[in-house]
Amino acid sequence: MKRFFYRSQQAAVGAVLLTVSLLLVMPESVRARLKSAIGGLFLPVIGISTTGQAALQSLGQLGVSETESFPTNKALAQGPGASPTVAELQHENVRLVKENNQLREEYNRLREDQGWERSIPWETKLVRVVGRDPFNWWRRIKINLGTNKEVRLNQPVISVRGELVGRISEVGPLTSWVLLVGDPNCRFSALLKESRSQGGIVSPRQYSADPRVVELTYLPNDVEVRPGQGVVTSGLGGGFPKEIPVGVVVDSWISKDGLYTEARVKLHANLNQLETVRVLTDY
Repeated sequence: MKRFFYRSQQAAVGAVLLTVSLLLVMPESVRARLKSAIGGLFLPVIGISTTGQAALQSLGQLGVSETESFPTNKALAQGPGASPTVAELQHENVRLVKENNQLREEYNRLREDQGWERSIPWETKLVRVVGRDPFNWWRRIKINLGTNKEVRLNQPVISVRGELVGRISEVGPLTSWVLLVGDPNCRFSALLKESRSQGGIVSPRQYSADPRVVELTYLPNDVEVRPGQGVVTSGLGGGFPKEIPVGVVVDSWISKDGLYTEARVKLHANLNQLETVRVLTDY
């Protein structure tokens, strides 16, 4: 008899545990009805009718809510293993296309840079522009090489295409400053490419809103100066090697004292769009 009672008690406890497990995953409405029906069937067997009902109610309150037990389709769709939506796929496609275009542009730019390097008759080192002088924005840039890469004072600096940009004015351990053409301290000898008439490039004495405009002065009065004529470095003075392209003539006039001719020259290099430049290492 004791063994029968013991087995009956085990069965009852197992049934209660099974019921509690079912109650934890069922909606609230179903859970309430099932608790009352099953509780009346099993609780008398173990003699805890009143106490058992209270226990079942307490355990039922510990279960998750109906919304938590049966998550919505939206929650399932946003899970870790959910498939991406059409909008997400379109967004990813746009991102990949943009990255691909950027890589193609970078590749074309590097290939173009290599092509220009082969056409430059001097040995150069390609460097990156990392800053500008906030007090002299249009006249000084900072590059990412210094004494660590044997950069020296007064080395000529040209654009990627080989057009004159300026010269090294200050050298630090890791960076250097470049004085750009057009600064009052960056004067040099130049000549008209066609007539070979020599003059000097100076900063503009007449106001110009274009930072690419400089002046070519001290030209002989008997020289014909026409718009569009090319201007290059003359090589005199040793500051810059000969035949570095500088710019083109915009217009000209006779000086106030009538002793020489002056001209406005627009630089080839766009000094406001410099991202990489070349430092001449052997000229």
